[in-house]
Amino acid sequence: MFGKIIAGAAGLCLLAMTFSSAQAEPRVALVIGNSNYGSEIGKLPNPVNDAGLMEQALRQTGFQVVKVTDADWKKMKRAIQDFGDKLAAAGPEATGLFFYAGHGVQVQGQNYLVPVGADISKEADVNIESVSADTILQQMEYAGTRVSIVVLDACRNNPLQRSFRSASRGLAPMQAAQGSFIAYSTSPGSVAADGQGKNSPYTAALAKTIVQPGVGIEEAFRDVRTQVMAATKDNQVPWDSSSLTAPFFFKPAAAQFTTATAAPAPKPAAAATPASLEVEKAVWDGIKDSKEAGDFQAYLTQYPNGVFAGVAKSRLASLGAGVPREQPAVPQEQPAAAPVAAEVSPEPVAVSVPAAEAPAGDGILRDSNGVDCRIMDATRSQADCKGISRSGGGGGGYSGGGSSKTSGSHGWN
Repeated sequence: MFGKIIAGAAGLCLLAMTFSSAQAEPRVALVIGNSNYGSEIGKLPNPVNDAGLMEQALRQTGFQVVKVTDADWKKMKRAIQDFGDKLAAAGPEATGLFFYAGHGVQVQGQNYLVPVGADISKEADVNIESVSADTILQQMEYAGTRVSIVVLDACRNNPLQRSFRSASRGLAPMQAAQGSFIAYSTSPGSVAADGQGKNSPYTAALAKTIVQPGVGIEEAFRDVRTQVMAATKDNQVPWDSSSLTAPFFFKPAAAQFTTATAAPAPKPAAAATPASLEVEKAVWDGIKDSKEAGDFQAYLTQYPNGVFAGVAKSRLASLGAGVPREQPAVPQEQPAAAPVAAEVSPEPVAVSVPAAEAPAGDGILRDSNGVDCRIMDATRSQADCKGISRSGGGGGGYSGGGSSKTSGSHGWN
């Protein structure tokens, strides 16, 4: 049962884990398409469609996309500000992408994106009624994103050009800060076509190219350039500027997925990822009502320090199969020591001393070897004790066959 649960949970999460591993960095995109400019500027048929097409393509490549269409000045400003906040919250490893389709104009070397409802009657009104393209770059730079991508399909014919003092056409080149990639639907100073179909030639080629696996960003925009030139008979030549310092893929190839998801060397105290916690929870949900102790033991084997480890141990205990506890070591019985033979002191030789001859206290006479002079054996004669006398509070003297007593002394005669 436990094995089937593991397999099922892993199957549910495999695709999400693989994709998130290969594209670990957060991806945030803002897509704006302005078409309905009104009678003063004129309607563009494709930008709103272009925004929808790019939203779909970017979502396929892992981007979180906010799409805004037919935005006036306030709506555009608010969307750009929110975009910057999302990038800052995503962190320094994030990738930010801004896509704009609609009218764009150049004034004195500065590029402006024209909102719906803009009231522009002369060149001096542009920076008041429009949104500077530099605003987007500033938001990305402030957020500190690792990769910043700006795509402008905004070089349509300028209907206000006759009222402008400068005769500049198209957009001006923009300086790409480190980690940035800026792409234009046509080269600086040129005009892009809106297209006769549902989408502009540039957006149609771009949306088709970025979803191809394993295509790097420089290669992708080079392919777009080739497609657009072919579609417009070389009348429109897309252009880009890059200061990227590392490869970027909109959609990594299968081989790159494999490399990205290869198991890394084990690290001590590795933190659990949301995907691994999701798998563990799916496993636990499958066994939490089980009556089989083996299911909980299998869970503990797989997740010894898991979120539900404590509950699993309790369930094991309630099923009479608690986790064995470490028992204290039982001291080994030591063999009994061999009895040591007691040292037997030689029994003292009992000497029978006539009560009449016993000296008072310890007034016993001894020879030079300290042996009681009353003990006569073959090793000593009476001569050994001759001349020995002892004072005491009473005493006794012995002779070979008799005795004589004097006050306070004994002696051999």
